[in-house]
Amino acid sequence: MNDWYDDEAVCVTYVRDLSPAEAFARMDVTIDPEAEPGCDPAIAVFRVEGGVILVEPNGFAGILDEVICRLSKGTVAASVFFNVNLDQNFVYAEDGVVTTQFEPDQPDARSGSDPDRLLEQMRTLDMETDSDLNKAAELAESVTGLTLPDDDAEPALIGTLPDYP
Repeated sequence: MNDWYDDEAVCVTYVRDLSPAEAFARMDVTIDPEAEPGCDPAIAVFRVEGGVILVEPNGFAGILDEVICRLSKGTVAASVFFNVNLDQNFVYAEDGVVTTQFEPDQPDARSGSDPDRLLEQMRTLDMETDSDLNKAAELAESVTGLTLPDDDAEPALIGTLPDYP
């Protein structure tokens, strides 16, 4: 698993079939090559085969309904989030609708328009009633078909997030 999940807090969002510029546009991110990844509210987008992966150290925008719905319009997106307070979240959206959402440490308490949409993949990963963050990241990769780049990969773009409530 990528070292990004070893940080104290991060939100990693996987979006199929978007370019880095389109992902940033859908999130209202201001491109800022001077922004430092890891410093709030910086965000980095990595081009991967089949789409993009957005990394927000100390961020949470990818789990917000308004953001993931915009990112997933016409495609699919999944976000994995955790912070220093042990808050965790997994969100999966298809074509602008959050279909499945749960806390990785409580995967049996799912919500969304189709809470059981990912149940088969969750069972394959043995995470139906007990899970962890690494399995949530594996689920995000499985349902989007995207793979995290190497730890030393350079982002395609770096930017600054708008203020989200």
